[in-house]
Amino acid sequence: MRATRAATLAERSGASKRVREVRSKSLMLAATLSLMLMLGACAKSEPVDFKDPRAALVLIDFQNDYLRPDGLMAVAQNQVDPMLNAAHAMIEAARKNAIDVIYVRDEFSRFEFVRNLLRNDAALRYEAGSALDSRLDGTAGVYFNKDHGDAFSNSEFGSHLEAHNLGNLAIAGVYAGGSVAATALDAIKRGYKVTVISDAIAGSNDEARDRALAELKSAGAQIETSAQFIASLGSASPSS
Repeated sequence: MRATRAATLAERSGASKRVREVRSKSLMLAATLSLMLMLGACAKSEPVDFKDPRAALVLIDFQNDYLRPDGLMAVAQNQVDPMLNAAHAMIEAARKNAIDVIYVRDEFSRFEFVRNLLRNDAALRYEAGSALDSRLDGTAGVYFNKDHGDAFSNSEFGSHLEAHNLGNLAIAGVYAGGSVAATALDAIKRGYKVTVISDAIAGSNDEARDRALAELKSAGAQIETSAQFIASLGSASPSS
């Protein structure tokens, strides 16, 4: 009996490990495909010539399915609390300094079967997983939904930036190598000054997040901590 039970437990452990490996590979593939699509779109965008541009804080995909431990496409949980703390501090500083805050979130149709399979059905329209994580202050600015990684895939996002002369973008959110990277790269291509907040982004693991930061820096993005961003606004540094 003991031998049979031990064998059963070992079999279950092995199966669970294989499921985690398949899920991890699927998430990486989904992020890669999304980024490839957005890079293709970048080549078609026309640069915007901003005159004396204003700053905006862009918060991408701070949603339950990405941040919660039981989320369908959760980032590394060791990165979530530091990211939320940094985002809170920046939102508070933005309010004090009249800086626009923009929330961008995924909202996918449940009928996109192949893409949803790669995303593990995360952030489906009308589902709780697509809602903004309640731990984040979601009252500081306007909202834009998207169904691709790049925030500019929603044309209203770019139109809003141009209409309000928001040419300096500070970007935070998830995934570092997915929506954050796609949005930042497209923004650079369009002529925006882009700052990625290093302690306010998250990925599948620390290595993936750090690799995305290095690639974005090479592509022309400025990399700052939330404390540096806040200091540039003339506000106090976030508490540790």
